[in-house]
Amino acid sequence: MTAVLDSRVIRMTKWLIEQDEPRSTADLAADLGLTERVVRYRLGVVENFLRSKGATLSRRRGTGLLVEMTDAVRADIENDLADRIEVPRVYAPEEREHLLLAALLWASPDVTPLDKLNLDLEVSKTSARRDLHRCEPWLERNGVPLLRKPGRGVVVVGTERQVRRAMVQLLLEALPEDVLEELAVTEFAEARQVHVRIPSGLRDRLAELPLRACVEAVRSSVDDLGSLAGNSDVVLSLHLAITASRFNDGRRIQLDPGYRVSLMDHPAAVPADLLARKLSSAGVADLVEDEVASVTEYLLGLNALAAVKREHVDLSSLLDAVLDRASEELHPSLKEDVELRHGLALHLGRLAVRLRHGLPVHNPLLAEVAERYPDVYRVAEQAAVTLGDHFGDEVGEDEVGFITMYLSGALERANLRPRRQALVVCPSGMATAWVLVSRIQAEFPELAITEVLSARAFEDLPADGEADVVISTVPLEATQPVVVVSALLSQSDVARVTAALR
Repeated sequence: MTAVLDSRVIRMTKWLIEQDEPRSTADLAADLGLTERVVRYRLGVVENFLRSKGATLSRRRGTGLLVEMTDAVRADIENDLADRIEVPRVYAPEEREHLLLAALLWASPDVTPLDKLNLDLEVSKTSARRDLHRCEPWLERNGVPLLRKPGRGVVVVGTERQVRRAMVQLLLEALPEDVLEELAVTEFAEARQVHVRIPSGLRDRLAELPLRACVEAVRSSVDDLGSLAGNSDVVLSLHLAITASRFNDGRRIQLDPGYRVSLMDHPAAVPADLLARKLSSAGVADLVEDEVASVTEYLLGLNALAAVKREHVDLSSLLDAVLDRASEELHPSLKEDVELRHGLALHLGRLAVRLRHGLPVHNPLLAEVAERYPDVYRVAEQAAVTLGDHFGDEVGEDEVGFITMYLSGALERANLRPRRQALVVCPSGMATAWVLVSRIQAEFPELAITEVLSARAFEDLPADGEADVVISTVPLEATQPVVVVSALLSQSDVARVTAALR
């Protein structure tokens, strides 16, 4: 009888049989993105499976774990694990977020049904919604916010260029650097670390990308590209691989004609065109002019990052000035937010290039972020003045919108924004009331439900209550917005509550 192994047990087993010297449980947990508690909990299952195959899991005090086995046993274990396609998948919360983000970005601009998300993750609908809520600040920071389509599902909103950049950023965050480097030099099927350390849902996405061919194109063009700082060659290769894959799937970029001309007239268009011709020769993709212009723009951004490193002191003092003001006006913790500082640093590098070459920028979310975060927008306007003084050029309102998104994203991520408050009124009985409350919490986790009242108790409240919205199963008279819903909170009810909170 074949033992039932879940995805974590399989990944742990693969990791262990790859080691040629003792390694600690802490190493195992760190490499696989699991907690040590989860590792210890499943080690017994791993040990039983190995024993059934004729291998022994040796625990060596002070050094760690090592599997003792013959080459034949190792081959038998590898073949067994490779054949286990349909296994219970168990992911850590961070892994689920990466998988959700990948599902939404790869599907864009198509709508993804919520049912598909919870089935893919093999979790309940409530857990999937909770994970989705945790993903929203990341999506907003990367310029592709989440839009809910009642009765249909969810979709990220952004241009094709923004979606591709977000895809690159996600892979850089989800893939350990050594795994990414192995993928750059090894065929996907032979990349052992990828199959051991990366969740299967993300491996499926990676398998679709022509990364090796793109790495070869970039690394054979070093003389034409000039010096690329740090791992910029791998980052550029990722962008090219995603560009080729999306282009071949019919997800095409369309640029404003004037912007396309300005990019194609730039010297950086020469190496971009060279890369496009190499990809065509390798049979990867035949990129059209809009795509080559987009690669040119990306190259300019990478060159900006190199310039940022060369001018680290100036940039550091500029960031200090922006974040000092933001921490005074909005929240003290912004000054110490490492992720915010890193994101702004990258954005300012790209801003410097746009200003230097007169390249336009458009923020499709400008009006929405200005309306949703007016206090943050005012601080961003002040930051734009500081940036304009530093770069010697005017920083426009589209950039103010982007700065607002970085700052508000940091506030949302750290739960520093005051939560919207709701009163729930349900005279039908407490059982019905708590069904409604559970539905509200699942659909609107950002709402703080302050009280659950009967209609009579609500009438006794002061007229100037602090709730932002009243959600009731019966009509009421109130100074706050009142949304009348069913106890089961239908999709049309969700849409009306959403509108009332805007």
